Amino acid sequence: MKVLVSAFQCAPGYGGEIGNGWMWSTSLADHGHQVTVLTHPEFKDRVLAGGRPDIDFHFIEAYEIPFKLPGGIEGYDEYRRWQNKAYEFAVGLRRTWDVTHHTGWGSLHLGSRLWRLPQPLVYGPIGGGQTAPSNYRSYFGREWPVEKARSVATGSLLKLNGWTKETLRNSSVVLVTNSATEAACRALGARDIRYFLADGLSQEYIGAARQRPAGVPVILWVGRMLARKAPELAVQAFAELRKTTQARLVMAGDGPFLPRVEATVKRLGLDGDVELLGRIPWPKLAELYDTSSLFLFCSLRDSSSAQFLEALGKGLPAVTLDLHGIGDVKVGLAAEKVPLPQRPEELPADLAAAMRTVLTADDWAARSAAAIEFASENTFPTKAAAVTQIYQEVAAR
Repeated sequence: MKVLVSAFQCAPGYGGEIGNGWMWSTSLADHGHQVTVLTHPEFKDRVLAGGRPDIDFHFIEAYEIPFKLPGGIEGYDEYRRWQNKAYEFAVGLRRTWDVTHHTGWGSLHLGSRLWRLPQPLVYGPIGGGQTAPSNYRSYFGREWPVEKARSVATGSLLKLNGWTKETLRNSSVVLVTNSATEAACRALGARDIRYFLADGLSQEYIGAARQRPAGVPVILWVGRMLARKAPELAVQAFAELRKTTQARLVMAGDGPFLPRVEATVKRLGLDGDVELLGRIPWPKLAELYDTSSLFLFCSLRDSSSAQFLEALGKGLPAVTLDLHGIGDVKVGLAAEKVPLPQRPEELPADLAAAMRTVLTADDWAARSAAAIEFASENTFPTKAAAVTQIYQEVAAR
């Protein structure tokens, strides 16, 4: 089939949205589709060096504006302007595709312009319907007013978002990453909504089930140091674990909450037990997954998690919050899920108890095997095959 893909960020050698854009494009082409990709030129050199002449990449600049907006808002505004430009570019190509697929950004709030094209649109996978629990606002610090505003925009104000409403109502299929986003899409008039994990792995990335590493257990946390990722909670939970269990905490990631994390490590007297690596290139993360004993994921608002899937793909069991996207997936022994207690001060001890279970129980190898099994079901070749069936459905309509 002839497929038009919208992937705002796209390049090999990355995780997250950037890597997903590349993997969607290449996996669809590998599955036999004729793929045209609209993307931003930020990673043009990497894309051209990726060695895929069979894919028709088009690099589209966003409209320029003569003034600057506040940091985060400016990025979203550039994305909206890029979407308009990409739509105009697609019209100017004067081509006929069988289906269009908006893969990134996977945002409920920011919509897609591709619904204006005559071809059926598959929108997603998208997230964004989830909101942070208000009783855990202390972990957001000064960022809470911004987070609260986002929650309002996701709730009562979402029905005023024309970009979202028009996209959902004109999409042939909407792919969602969690139940909260599904509920929001349904309320706004989406007709055909299906669950679809946003993240995926290459087949080559999948490791093998393994035995528990010898020596002092290593707890691994990976992500940007943002309020919603709750890195301070990870340190507090580790402090509870250290009261009874010898272990080390390795945190990979950078961001505005890093000073707060450093202060928490110092305040809790964990300087010798916590290693803050800063930002790590995505290919190097595999080494951390391979040598760690447990992956800790404690985001208080997340659509799903690329790092969670990456860890499982290397046979690394996880402890997570039973919340949002990760709360919706069934992973069996691969992850110990911890419900959020009503009293936030109880959560660090609850996470520590779950980590202690994974680290000391006799079923670590079985957990590793379950992690590999789940990750193997979420490779991009598998996802390309699944979405091809959806393409055939919507094209036949």
